[in-house]
Amino acid sequence: MPAMYNVKIVTEDGEAVYFDCGPDEDIVSAALRQDIYLMTSCREGGCATCKGLCTEGEYEMGKFSVQALPPEEEEEGYVLLCRCYPAGDVEIEVPYTYDRISFSADDLCFDAEIAELTPVSSNVVKLRLQKLGAEQTVRLESGQYYDLEIPGTGISRSYSPANTANHNGELEFLIRIVDNGKFSTYLQRDAKVGHVVRAKGPLGIFGIRENGFTPRYFVAGGTGLAPILSMVRRMQEWEEPQPCVIYFGVNTEQEVFYTEQLNALERAMPTLTVRICVWKAGDGWSGEKGSVVEILRRDLLDQGIKPDLYLCGPPGMVDATYQVCAQIGIPRDRIYLEKFLPSAA
Repeated sequence: MPAMYNVKIVTEDGEAVYFDCGPDEDIVSAALRQDIYLMTSCREGGCATCKGLCTEGEYEMGKFSVQALPPEEEEEGYVLLCRCYPAGDVEIEVPYTYDRISFSADDLCFDAEIAELTPVSSNVVKLRLQKLGAEQTVRLESGQYYDLEIPGTGISRSYSPANTANHNGELEFLIRIVDNGKFSTYLQRDAKVGHVVRAKGPLGIFGIRENGFTPRYFVAGGTGLAPILSMVRRMQEWEEPQPCVIYFGVNTEQEVFYTEQLNALERAMPTLTVRICVWKAGDGWSGEKGSVVEILRRDLLDQGIKPDLYLCGPPGMVDATYQVCAQIGIPRDRIYLEKFLPSAA
């Protein structure tokens, strides 16, 4: 029998979970084998959801994307748990609290009924789900996501809700329709109000971090607006005082959505400013014209402040925003991000 190594995962609040890992197992797989559900997403080394800092022990890394784990972070000892193979006992710190670890799949999975399916722009639909069963509580740290399964297929896709945690069983998703995307095809051809969808979550570590009264700037590309909207709605519910700005970027005017909801939120929150940015805007567009990254750069230079930044959107937008922040001198540890790619890609 091959030697088993001990893995110690230390959470942000100082708690720890222990489990064994074989020499040919990555840490995420070893944890799952023992009914320990760590924060993870793609399990292919392509995202940063399972990133942690190895503080003790030796390991080997499998293939991964440098966007998920840049070389300088790898040198510091950061690892992606889904691509990390221990070569002995290891201790790894993760950037989330103990309560985000689950110990049973049943704790994460539930059925929900489609309550609304409505186009909101040329390429985005609103999918509203109603949780089924006696337990109607939606557990959610704003910024997290859920896996939604196409009925009868076992195929699932990950989407962040725009709502906050609630006891009404409501989930509100903003989903981009992608050519040949499996979930997109289901929504376009087969999904109907009343259909039951299997959901798993909440998952992920994207979310608001406390940093005193530092202003918060939120940059969203397309349906990256959903987790951003959830975080700002949470700020409203909790009456948080930090000044905040939402930068919402799309390519064309036809792709703009949720204008009414954003304007209503801006009216209700004295601390909030909303900038809707259209890259290829026509003469009739009265909002911001140009790329969301350039408009953010302009404001940061004009205002001379260094806010906390929350980024969610396509990798190109996120990487360009990261470069702007680096040029202006916003510290790396005050930039929180989530990249996404259409599953069809």
